[in-house]
Amino acid sequence: MLRSRMLTPGFKVYFGIALVGLLGAMAFGVNTELQTETLTVRDNLDQSGLLATFTGPLTVGWKGAVGNHVGYTIWLSMAVVAGFLAFLLIAFRDADAEAVAQVAHTESVPLTRAPAGASFLPVVGAFSLGVVAFGWILNRTVFYGGLVLLASVVGTWTTRAWADRATGDDGINRQIYHRIIDPLRVPVVGSALIAFVVFSVSRVLLAVPNKASASVIFGLAAVIFFVGVVAVAMLPKMSRSVMVGLLVLAAVVVFAGGIYGLAAGPREVKTHGSDHSEGGATESRSEGGAEPGTAGESEGSLAPIGTGAHP
Repeated sequence: MLRSRMLTPGFKVYFGIALVGLLGAMAFGVNTELQTETLTVRDNLDQSGLLATFTGPLTVGWKGAVGNHVGYTIWLSMAVVAGFLAFLLIAFRDADAEAVAQVAHTESVPLTRAPAGASFLPVVGAFSLGVVAFGWILNRTVFYGGLVLLASVVGTWTTRAWADRATGDDGINRQIYHRIIDPLRVPVVGSALIAFVVFSVSRVLLAVPNKASASVIFGLAAVIFFVGVVAVAMLPKMSRSVMVGLLVLAAVVVFAGGIYGLAAGPREVKTHGSDHSEGGATESRSEGGAEPGTAGESEGSLAPIGTGAHP
């Protein structure tokens, strides 16, 4: 029985990852501290001291330097996350059914079964990775938006996996899942989708050659959105796979348009203020009666007017 084991398999896996992270942080900190461009390893040891070189990474920078902060933080974060998961799993005994029955003070083991059915979360996760990749190349805002979307997908997927195994009744599991995720999913995902559509469409409207093309594209987008809403309202029994396919197609189209807009860049827009200022400048030059830049005859010159005629 799993509950009779002192250390569960899940704990061993994640505790091993935590140890690898700690050793990696230690080795990375010492290596980057000793290897510099201007000094040799021996010079760095003489300057920092052997004890401080190793106590810095061991004490997270309290008793010495840790070398490259970014790499050291990544290794240490991996160790902390894996250690937390290891102790969480051993506390719940890897979700062993007999251990759960013992904690719940019930005579029978709770019935559970593997979840079945289609899920759109893997598709959204792959889409999030694509957003992160394109954002890394094109735009920082898109990159951070992809990270937020990816974190939301990971959290939702984790909650779904836990809720599907909570009991042996699929209906109760579904209620548990929606009770937890709906207060977070509706406002967060709704706001993210609105921001994604608005940002992508705005990039397209700014990238097209002229204002007329932008008006046509905006009108077509509004018509397509309206037709889609009417179709969903008139076909409430549409299959889940068809609906997910249409949503994925729409997301890909909007995302492709946003990529095109970011790659092409905004077109040059001439405002009324700039035209007016240019006209005003031309009018002032014609009123001056002389070429701009002539010394003593332009209004902006510091020399008195007419100095050229009277030496």
